[in-house]
Amino acid sequence: MYYTAHYDGGRSPIMDRDPVQPTAATESSATEQPSVAASASSQPSATTLAYEKYRQAEEQGLREMTLEYLSQYEVSLDRSLPEPKPVIARQGAIIGSEGNLSVIVGEAKSKKSFLCTALVGDLLRIPPEEGDTGPKNGFNLRAVKTLWLDTEQSELHVRKIARRLAYLTEWHSEEQIHPLVKLYALREEPPKERMKILRQAIDAYRPKLVVVDGIADLQHNTNDLEESERIVTELMALSSAYNCHILSVLHANPNSDKARGHLGSALQRKAETVLFVHRVGEQSVVEPQFCRNEPFDRFSFIIENPIDEGIPTACDLPNEEARNEVVTVLKELYGGCIEREVLTRKLTERIGSDNTARVHITRAVKRGLVSYDPESKLVRVCSVQ
Repeated sequence: MYYTAHYDGGRSPIMDRDPVQPTAATESSATEQPSVAASASSQPSATTLAYEKYRQAEEQGLREMTLEYLSQYEVSLDRSLPEPKPVIARQGAIIGSEGNLSVIVGEAKSKKSFLCTALVGDLLRIPPEEGDTGPKNGFNLRAVKTLWLDTEQSELHVRKIARRLAYLTEWHSEEQIHPLVKLYALREEPPKERMKILRQAIDAYRPKLVVVDGIADLQHNTNDLEESERIVTELMALSSAYNCHILSVLHANPNSDKARGHLGSALQRKAETVLFVHRVGEQSVVEPQFCRNEPFDRFSFIIENPIDEGIPTACDLPNEEARNEVVTVLKELYGGCIEREVLTRKLTERIGSDNTARVHITRAVKRGLVSYDPESKLVRVCSVQ
């Protein structure tokens, strides 16, 4: 006899039966003592023991290999390490040492490239004769091979850098650049090619100081987090491998002290020194924004014109209090002291931006022009008692 079954999408009466429920007999048999064969199989065999011993030995070997690899990064107090050898210093304060990075951050047209010229000019200046005043801009004298890559200016303008350096270093040749300097103009090259040229030039020339003006042009997008971290990591690797110092130049965000983009953030975290440059009238003021070593004192320079290209020349710090918008508003309208929010609103009326007003107040506090008490929330001109 044949049977047919109709399947309507529910449970099949043949293939999807409920499992057989255990009976009392099966339950009692399951609780019986295990057989001799089962008892014997619960003991690990000689093969299993040998395999387990081999596995443990293999794991121990891998751990030892890992520790040996990690030992190159391990900090140990029984090794003598040399003190950082300064490449750039000012009045005894180390700004940039061998195997490290530093960065110059500044507002647009704050004379960042002129600052680079000032410090390289002092480094490579012919040792002063008796009675000479020494460095023109207060940086240390150290005759080091210098590699300078400019990514922003045309060759014509990069030549002006060479002539400024010749004047500052007293290198009297109109046909040759200072023998310790190599200048490269890379404005026309794409970002990846600039990075490649930087690597090749460091490897071939073996400089002690590398100036990259400006570092943002080594990538397409300064806000690309992955690319920014890669570039900074490569710069650190190059400075360590070739025992040189790499000085980068980078723009600040508009109306801010912060370096531009993710690249700026990464550089500020990794740099030995961050120098911030801003304009006060015709003068450029340089201050230590972040320092791993003892910070240098604020200083300023002005551009004089003994030659057509203009020369950075050290000068006295300007009276920033007389020029500062925050100080002016505090003194003229509030007798030198007012709550921060009131001051912010008044500055916003003058400047047109709440964020810019807050940045101006923060800058004035950092520069010691005004003080801020978090408890009373009062901003006070420092010279007003």
